[in-house]
Amino acid sequence: MKGAATLLGLCSIFSLAAAAATLSGNNIKQFEVKDLPKVDFDVGTSWAGTLPVSNKTDEDKELFFWLFPPSGDVGHDDIVIWLNGGPGCSSLTGLFQENGPFKFASDGVNTTLVANEYSWTNLSYVLWIESPVGVGFTKGKPTIQGMHGQARQLYGFMEQFFETFTELKGKRLWLTGESYAGKYIPYIAHEMYKHHNTEESGINLQGIAINDPSFSSEFLGQEAPAFEFLERYHEIMNVSESTVDEVRKVAKKHGVESFVADNLKYPPNGLIQVPKSADPVNLPVWSAVNSAGEKGSKCFSIYNIKPDCSHEDDPLGMPLDSQVALKKNFLNENPEFKDAIHVPRDKVWVECTVDLNDVFKNKTLGDVSPPPDRTVLPGVIEKSKRTVIQHGTWDFVLIAEGTQLAIQNMTWAGMQGFQNKPNLTLTAGEKPHGVFHEERGLTFALVAEAGHMVPQFKPQTAFALQQYLLGQVSKKDITGTQ
Repeated sequence: MKGAATLLGLCSIFSLAAAAATLSGNNIKQFEVKDLPKVDFDVGTSWAGTLPVSNKTDEDKELFFWLFPPSGDVGHDDIVIWLNGGPGCSSLTGLFQENGPFKFASDGVNTTLVANEYSWTNLSYVLWIESPVGVGFTKGKPTIQGMHGQARQLYGFMEQFFETFTELKGKRLWLTGESYAGKYIPYIAHEMYKHHNTEESGINLQGIAINDPSFSSEFLGQEAPAFEFLERYHEIMNVSESTVDEVRKVAKKHGVESFVADNLKYPPNGLIQVPKSADPVNLPVWSAVNSAGEKGSKCFSIYNIKPDCSHEDDPLGMPLDSQVALKKNFLNENPEFKDAIHVPRDKVWVECTVDLNDVFKNKTLGDVSPPPDRTVLPGVIEKSKRTVIQHGTWDFVLIAEGTQLAIQNMTWAGMQGFQNKPNLTLTAGEKPHGVFHEERGLTFALVAEAGHMVPQFKPQTAFALQQYLLGQVSKKDITGTQ
């Protein structure tokens, strides 16, 4: 493709820092980030701070953002938004640990930031946004009650963003993220497509990509495929055959012992039915598998099932084998870093909040929005240039076969599910990295041996799929097949 960065030509990207885009204008000077503590290499100028979610004079809600320009000769007309999920998790997780221009390194005593060769800033502008209000460095009290509220809040923020960064108005916009952002993003895209006012707002949405997404019911995404996941990976999880048999009894009782084998068909046999004996609320089979994993390894992680006891702590305060974020973390321990990104030193940052009161106004139920696969996602696929759904095979918090079941249970562009079984080999460089498939504007990628955070665990593969999303490489480039 003209102007594309080939999969095998990454060195040319990494050596072109001098070609990085620059922005001007008095409105953005207050957001300039030039010198970052703990960073001893040149990352160029970026912009960080908070902007309101509307143009109301009394607006007290603001989202935190960090914008980096493209560092090479591609992507100057593309802006990628990255959102982490939770709900309640900061998108700075993605910036520091997945797809940003730096990543953590430690000598056992000191933590520093080193260059990330697979930074998405090699491909485009990237805008990491903490959302919704209540997360990270955002300001104000939560008022949203579900995904439509989240979408309106993010849309309002983007209007203010483009009024500030006017040079970026109208550039090709792509929404990306992982986990619960698999719920955020389809609703946000739906909101953006609903307005059709590119010239006025600057919002020119092209498509979306969601990694290991929470975009269907908990039954399909977690409970239905849980036992067959254990059957396949119990040795990696250090779970005995006898424990597998014990969990099998639970799965059989709830009607999901062979649910994937019975229901994941190409083309689909009709809408997938939830067994009468299933418990889609308490998820007893998923819970039984989780318990088996915890007994199998003291450092079992639902985010990456292959035990790795070397990650005893995490600079952002939430190790993989924990679901509770600590206030003791890199950002809170380096107040000068907060100064550099224009946030108050006394603002306590945590990677994820587990209290839904900090995210949703509905304190009892949290988010009660229906899943995107049954509501807004089909329309988003039909309106987008490209929609990419990818999932790591070693993710247990959300299971790849559950994502495949949800796709086969969804109707878009006049047909239900994929008509053909995904079978193309996904390559990044010269090695196979998983399975790739595309039909009717929807691409699915199964990323081999990746945990929940694909850009963290398989950065080269995530980079190649991002190139594909942006149109910088073709299907043939990453599969060898037209």
